[in-house]
Amino acid sequence: MRTIVIAAHGCPVGVLGPYGNEWVATPTLDRLAAEGVVYDRHYATRPDPLGARRGWWGLDRVADSLRESEFGTDSRRESATLIRATRPAFDAPPDYYAHFAEVFDARPHPADPSPYSALHRVLPGVLDRLSDRPDWLLWIETDRLLPPWHIPPELFEVYCEDLTDDAEEEAEPLTAWADPPVGWFDRDDTASWELLHRSFAAAVSAFDADLEWVFDLFRDRGFDRTATWAFTSDFGYPLGEHGIVGPHRPWLHEEFVHVPLIVRRPDAVGAGQRVWGMSTEESLLFTATSGSGQVTTAPGGRGEEGVVSLAEIAGHREASLRTDTHALLLPLTDSDDEPRAPQLFEKPDDRWELNDVRQPNLELADEMERELRARLGASPDQ
Repeated sequence: MRTIVIAAHGCPVGVLGPYGNEWVATPTLDRLAAEGVVYDRHYATRPDPLGARRGWWGLDRVADSLRESEFGTDSRRESATLIRATRPAFDAPPDYYAHFAEVFDARPHPADPSPYSALHRVLPGVLDRLSDRPDWLLWIETDRLLPPWHIPPELFEVYCEDLTDDAEEEAEPLTAWADPPVGWFDRDDTASWELLHRSFAAAVSAFDADLEWVFDLFRDRGFDRTATWAFTSDFGYPLGEHGIVGPHRPWLHEEFVHVPLIVRRPDAVGAGQRVWGMSTEESLLFTATSGSGQVTTAPGGRGEEGVVSLAEIAGHREASLRTDTHALLLPLTDSDDEPRAPQLFEKPDDRWELNDVRQPNLELADEMERELRARLGASPDQ
């Protein structure tokens, strides 16, 4: 059993070709999807780096229905290798790294010509070490899609050609918005909206181009025939879709909790398949430990009951329940600066969750709230 997992922090599905985006160029991930299995409804139950890490390794549960894991056994640790291609600001607590037999640093350095320079130096040697071993898990974590983004100027220009063509000749050239501040965002500011989203599009395409080199290394060593590959994320980085940028509030909308999962099996078995059943980061654990490329539905094989997510940011807590037909977002704490009531959205029709239908469906909303609170382990009246 050989498994490679690439976990890209902050990657939403909405910017990826395999999930329907026709504007942002992601040819490397498009090829991975064509050779693999795309999980269309993969959700973060704890949409933050620490929560996802605990879920990936079976160290945490959002509700009683989420299964316990045996991934922490010594036999698992002996075969697990981590490449940490993240900045120190996004480090996990030390006990997280204790679940790996080996940890290699491929941290970006200010003097490097590219954020991937360190990974270029580290990855080939790690793959060579693994080539002769029959069983292993290689886990690669990257923060390339968390600000500040690496945005090549020439790539940014491609995404802004229509804006610059319409601009007056005397106007200053557009500069990529590589480090937007976390906080409130005015959705009516169309100029800032365009600049933010085009900057992120260029960052995603640059990341996708670097992934091509990574996947070529896998193929050069024959891992396209002998290993399962998986690409996923912990949460999607909000870009003003609901009035916030970054993890400013725990608003569990689509852009925040819907994350990619693409699994490529050895010899591309099952290529081109799409899975509609819901899955979570705890489901990925099955893939990583079995190497089969199969992912269980969530939670605990009870996908028909939906997925529960929970987040806490800046003292604010929110939970959500997503089913085949609806998504309920339930604030668990009062907010003085931005009062927020429960919201209900029809799924999958209202993909971006812009039309709250709770008032005409109060009976359904109340029923889902009771189910959600029960799944969180709280009293229905709490």
